Amino acid sequence: MINLKKNERIDYMYSDHLKIIQDKTSFSFSLDTLLLASMAKNSIKDNFKVADLCAGNCAATIYMAYFNRAKYDAIEIQEDIVSQAERSVTLNQMENRIKVYSENVKDATTFLRKDYYDVIVVNPPYFKVVKDHKINPDAKKAIARHELLINLEEIINVSSMLLKMKGKMFMVHRPERLNEIAYYCLKHDLSIKLIQPYVSHRGENSNLIIIEAVKHTGSDGLVLKDPIEVHNQSGDYQPVIQRIIHESDTEKRSRADRKEYYFYVLLCSDGSFYGGFTDNLKKRLQTHNDGKGAKYTKARRPVKMIYHEKFADKKLALKREYWFKHHSRQWKEAFLKEHRVDF
Repeated sequence: MINLKKNERIDYMYSDHLKIIQDKTSFSFSLDTLLLASMAKNSIKDNFKVADLCAGNCAATIYMAYFNRAKYDAIEIQEDIVSQAERSVTLNQMENRIKVYSENVKDATTFLRKDYYDVIVVNPPYFKVVKDHKINPDAKKAIARHELLINLEEIINVSSMLLKMKGKMFMVHRPERLNEIAYYCLKHDLSIKLIQPYVSHRGENSNLIIIEAVKHTGSDGLVLKDPIEVHNQSGDYQPVIQRIIHESDTEKRSRADRKEYYFYVLLCSDGSFYGGFTDNLKKRLQTHNDGKGAKYTKARRPVKMIYHEKFADKKLALKREYWFKHHSRQWKEAFLKEHRVDF
């Protein structure tokens, strides 16, 4: 059970598959976060290393991780938002694939590996801090929206240093800063290869862009995509946006037909824990108690199943099992207590 702090609530993404903790009085993720994550996920393979800079409460990271088995590092400077991110990661059973850092992105190369990441995702502060410019009095919102703690060039420079050769950076931003983005990308060995604009309604100027830039490659070959219209005349989201926000009926039917897999934890007769994987909890427990489940449990019968998690993907369940087994007894106890397991 995850504890919520004052003014916090649990919201949902991608229909009801993903949970995210947010402060209802402060800054929450918005559509630009999901647009960025949806575009980036199409370039992420299962064996990739991904970093999410200016990650907020990890909405983009969690969304991307739902569609693959990649490993993610997320950086956010505001401690209370980091807490929301970490608890959201736990809510979605992704602790073994997502690590959250409470740091300034400009210092990322001091704790993350250079030339290591396949994909960098960035949702940076959009606005410069200029004389007489009104800044939100809410410190959390001001830091998220304005370049108070990091600026555009610093973000692009760090992204380039973290990316491996031919790695990709995806950034969401305002069209009015495209000149700067292009200049700093070229300055720091990144070439913009694709620009995807978004418009609220057809015929209006673009109010949002997502750029895809590649490290250490030629600067030619940029593709400027047709703007995607976000709203219809009634103000509802267009189907292309709905597919990002909600699972389609086709996907629902496909998911319903898929087999389910489980990571589980047994309490053995000697008080030790055993982590395993199965597609049938009842049958697997019986197999263990019959002495045919595993060499470890055979000598420690009877065993009791005290915890399990469900996955739609076999490899994700296996990753979870591997992650659990490679921790200390003290860590396993803390994990189980955090999940309100009485052992």
